[in-house]
Amino acid sequence: MEPKMLVTDAAEALGSTVQAIHNQIKRKNLPHQKSKNRVYFTHETAKQLFGIQFQSQVLSFQIVKGGTGKTSLCLGVGVRASLYGARTLLIDLDQQGNLTKACRIKTHDKPIMIELINQDMSIGEGIVTVYEGLDLLPSRIENALLDSNLMLKRLPLDRIYRDMIDPLKSKYDLILIDCPPALGSSVTAASLASDKIISPVTPSEFSLEGLEITSREIANIEKTFKTLIPVCPILNEFDPRTSLSHDIMRFLLSHPTHSKNLIRTAIRRSQEFENVLTKGMSLFDSLASTTAKEDVDLLARELLGIGDFIKSNHLPSIDTSRLNAISA
Repeated sequence: MEPKMLVTDAAEALGSTVQAIHNQIKRKNLPHQKSKNRVYFTHETAKQLFGIQFQSQVLSFQIVKGGTGKTSLCLGVGVRASLYGARTLLIDLDQQGNLTKACRIKTHDKPIMIELINQDMSIGEGIVTVYEGLDLLPSRIENALLDSNLMLKRLPLDRIYRDMIDPLKSKYDLILIDCPPALGSSVTAASLASDKIISPVTPSEFSLEGLEITSREIANIEKTFKTLIPVCPILNEFDPRTSLSHDIMRFLLSHPTHSKNLIRTAIRRSQEFENVLTKGMSLFDSLASTTAKEDVDLLARELLGIGDFIKSNHLPSIDTSRLNAISA
């Protein structure tokens, strides 16, 4: 992967001009590259250029329904967050290891979560670097035994993952957990280690059922462990040409519970998500403008609170009109 942040994108995010960004890069002598008159940079330059003070957070991507785009969104947000300067860690808990495969990480000699637990190893021993600014705790098929392992050993679900992850918050600004599309001890432990649950919903009745089951399970976890874990639905694969997409959007916007934590950014249907995964690339390796990149960029900004940071520092606010344009 070789993700890039265009100077034009940086200017738009900061409510600045391209020339002003060029001047900052030149004045601070920040590393950058040029391709066909388009200037871009990567993580280290982004950290200095944006100067965002991130509030460290742990987000779990989970829903009891396969095929909703959890892995694609988790990876897309992680990559884009790193291009805003956020030190990002991806944790793959799905035994299918699709996130790991997408990052082109070989796992035969890397300790995964179940081995870290059984061999009492620190989580840092399993973390590998995908590229500068983005790290990964990989997964493979043996993680299918996580649920039974946690149950048989009677490990405390409210502490097992949290105790491993909390020390990492001083190193990472954003920690994203890709969970399997199922219920069980491992997903419960991931939920209890998270600040929020991000639940992708596609325009289908079965996807909504998955959201309802997930929400009920999180409510049970909250009651059992006396805690609060917001479930934040996000509409994925939105197609403005279909009535079902609009019906699902209206349902989420009007729902008494889901509407409270609904992610404002909707992700439009795009073949590009599948294309980049199969190539071992990210959406942001290419410099071309696409709807997929635009939507994931907006999602990353929303989850990172970049608009709030700009306002609190008396900078021009970003144009948020696009956040709701899809649902108009």
